[in-house]
Amino acid sequence: MTTKPTATTPEGDALPPTTLAELRDLAKARIGAEPDKAGPAAVRAMAAIVRDLKGMPEILVSREHTHKIKLQRKGKVGALTIEFQPKISIIEIGFLNFADADPTTTKLQRYTFAADKGPSGEWQRLDDGGELFQDVRQTLLKLYPELGAG
Repeated sequence: MTTKPTATTPEGDALPPTTLAELRDLAKARIGAEPDKAGPAAVRAMAAIVRDLKGMPEILVSREHTHKIKLQRKGKVGALTIEFQPKISIIEIGFLNFADADPTTTKLQRYTFAADKGPSGEWQRLDDGGELFQDVRQTLLKLYPELGAG
């Protein structure tokens, strides 16, 4: 019967102390995991859109997949998709098949959650050009031209 040799480390082979452990502890203290504020805010924003449009004549709201809804008007060309992308914490609005759209204009807008804006935060467009609900309203007015710009 053979026995395995036991590994013993002599005192001279011990790893030397470094300041990296101190740096690690400092990073843990200052950069701890931040809570996900965008995820719940995105769910609330999309639920608010669906809630507020419920009962609007001829509106079709469909769920495309877990984090995506589609808004369109029965009998009209054009649609709007609203999608939360949790990996990058943004909401993306896509503009589909609008007849009067300039082919050179953007087909989507992205919004990031600013928790410090307003009482419950706000979804701001990445180019600092607008706010989520206002942009959804403007796009829906393209589907409902008889409502005017008011």
